Amino acid sequence: MEQGSDEADAAWYAAARRMTTVALSTGLRRGELLGLRWQDVELLDRRLHVRQAFVRNEVTTPKSRAGRRTVELGEIAAAALEEQFSASLHRAPESIVFCHQALGTPLDPSKLTTYARKALVRAGVGEGFRPWHGLRHTALTETAAAGVPSMFVQAKAGHAQGSTTERYLHAGQTSYPDAAELAEARLFVGVEP
Repeated sequence: MEQGSDEADAAWYAAARRMTTVALSTGLRRGELLGLRWQDVELLDRRLHVRQAFVRNEVTTPKSRAGRRTVELGEIAAAALEEQFSASLHRAPESIVFCHQALGTPLDPSKLTTYARKALVRAGVGEGFRPWHGLRHTALTETAAAGVPSMFVQAKAGHAQGSTTERYLHAGQTSYPDAAELAEARLFVGVEP
């Protein structure tokens, strides 16, 4: 393998790792992550706004009003976004957060999924795990299991209907304080931002 190829692979793995961290913390869909722009990220206030998605090679708006939402960021997700900002050559407000490192264009979803699958195999995660939907499902399930009310989980997911959110609610919810921190505490045991 050529040196350039090793460096390119390392950059792809690093971007995929940061994107995976944000996906696992926020529950965003792959297209929402791929459509996220820096102007939609508020690192100081630790939140991001879902205003568009990159689906089937085009930028589109979320399907419903509930899909256009604000999602709180925990420390680990905020740190991953700060790292992405530092690593990116494309930092203008309109630039895509998780973009092609050289071109600044949206990432190729299939190439990203290929790297995610390779990383899952290396991590010993079963073959039946669907990288992006599985991360979303895990994020929302763990948020609910952390004791966050179903209304918050529904808002975080961007679901218009509570019945859609119910498939993620495998645990009883009792409290709301520090929802992002509670979810990350369950998701990233022993990981420092």
